[in-house]
Order: sequence, then C-alpha cells, then structure tokens
Amino acid sequence: MDYKKTFIELAIEKNALKFGSFKLKSERISPYFFNSGVFSDGKSLSIISNLFIELINQENLKFTNIFGPAYKGIPLASALSAFMSVNDNHITNFIYDRKDQKLHGEKGDIVGTFRSGNTLIVDDVITAGTAIKNTLTKLEKYNLQTDTLLVLLDRQEKGSSNISAAEEIKKDFNIQVHSLINITDIIEFVTNTSEFNEFKDSIIQYKEEYGS
Repeated sequence: MDYKKTFIELAIEKNALKFGSFKLKSERISPYFFNSGVFSDGKSLSIISNLFIELINQENLKFTNIFGPAYKGIPLASALSAFMSVNDNHITNFIYDRKDQKLHGEKGDIVGTFRSGNTLIVDDVITAGTAIKNTLTKLEKYNLQTDTLLVLLDRQEKGSSNISAAEEIKKDFNIQVHSLINITDIIEFVTNTSEFNEFKDSIIQYKEEYGS
C-alpha cells in the first residue's frame, strides 16, 4: 500500500524510526527504535491524519468518537478528529484520558464526552499490549462500544501468551487492531532500500525471536 511507504519515509525523515541497537523498556535489544513524539509539527500530523483516513476508508471503519490514550495518543487522535471534520465533513467527539484522576474542578480521569455510537481508539504503537489493556480497563466503566484500535506501528511481538499482542487484544476484548505499518512492512522496506539493507538480517532475527 502506498500509505505504508509514505509513512515509513516520513518516520525516517523525522527520526521517528531509527536503525541500530537500542535497549527497550523490556530490556530487549532491538535493531530498530520508534518514537512518535518527534511528530510534533502540524505538517507531520496532517500527513499522518491523511494516511489514517486512507486506512479507515480501506477498512470501512465507522465511529462517532475518537479516543486518544495519554500521552502519545492524544495529538494523533485530536489531529485525526480535526482533519476528518475539515476534509470529510465527518464530525467526531475527541476524548482523552489523564494519567492521574483529577480530584477538583470537573474531576474524573477523562477529558471530553462520549457520544452514542462506536469509539475508535488511536495510539502510536502496540508492542506487548500492556498499555492498551490498561486503557480498556480504565474505559470499562463508560460501557463503550469499541471494536477498533488504530496505531502507527504494530511491532508484531508476542503478548502474554504465545500469540501476537494484536491477536491477544482481538481474543480477549474483541477489538481489531489496524496499523499503518508493522515490522513485516519495515523488513520489506529495508530489503528494497540499499541505504538500510544492512539492517535486514538483524530485524528478521529479532522478529523470529520475539515475534508471533
């Protein structure tokens, strides 16, 4: 898909996607590193929103709310909501959560109001699935209709069982995970790009060791 190549090239240009040797929070040594925090300019967010819309249309996703988990899901979800209203005339409510519950003012652990209908969750990456499980647990009290998680990158790594985190989310919560790119797409890109071809074997090895 063109949106996959477009996003990988944008990620490399912005240094969101780097190749080398990186120690992750999990203590694993990864041959690539992804940081969506560098997408901090309007142009990048508009490109990403447009790519998300391509994927949304391709998968025929329907929703009235967009939820962005704190912190990196917030700008992605807010930009997507704004971009859709201008370009598709698709009006959605945008909601996000706080890391800690606010005990004064409007109080609560979320900002925004859910409308009746389906809620799309938008985040940056799914690895082991821990963060999205915590988000879904937090949202349980709102009795939402939620069937889709949209992410920039699916690392296609195993969750707590011997299946991928995305498959685990589908099995446990009946939520489908869609991503702009996954590790298989990255492998295909470096294989066909002489500048990064040297990293192909290490990424394949990493996927074989930790992937599903």
